[in-house]
Amino acid sequence: MLEPMTPKTFDKNEVYVIAIMLFIWMLFFTIHKKERRLLLTEIVCIYIFNVLFATVGDRILAEPPLDFYDTLDYGHGEFYDIVLQLCVYPLPILILIHFYRKYKPRIVTYTLLCACILSGLEWISVQYFNLFQYKEWKNFYSFLFYIFAVLTNILLSILLKKFIANRQNR
Repeated sequence: MLEPMTPKTFDKNEVYVIAIMLFIWMLFFTIHKKERRLLLTEIVCIYIFNVLFATVGDRILAEPPLDFYDTLDYGHGEFYDIVLQLCVYPLPILILIHFYRKYKPRIVTYTLLCACILSGLEWISVQYFNLFQYKEWKNFYSFLFYIFAVLTNILLSILLKKFIANRQNR
């Protein structure tokens, strides 16, 4: 019954998912504990938004009719896809929002820099760990997608901050 959800073999892509999950969570907690830039409410909202965003995005882009890429071992979802969507994808965005709040860079410059970093990390995931198998997808498309994702999340964080401030001033 669980066979379609389990990896074909437990190999480097599953080990990589576990490693990046542990690394990104430790990094997030270290950064957040050292200097809190986001309220728990903001963290939860951005986290849930990105779980939904990643899940819907992967379902639209990675499954028929588009079917641009596969993740891990199958052309359909498996257990480690869930780990990626729940435990990995939202955390880099939260870290990027933290640094956006801390340094207050120009939004366009920061968005482009973050998109470069995220597409570079994806390229490493593809080239060395077989995390994604591109069919019709190219890393440049990921770069464009990350521009949209980072900009959307920055704007969401700005709106959340204003909303919370307005609620506290009542």
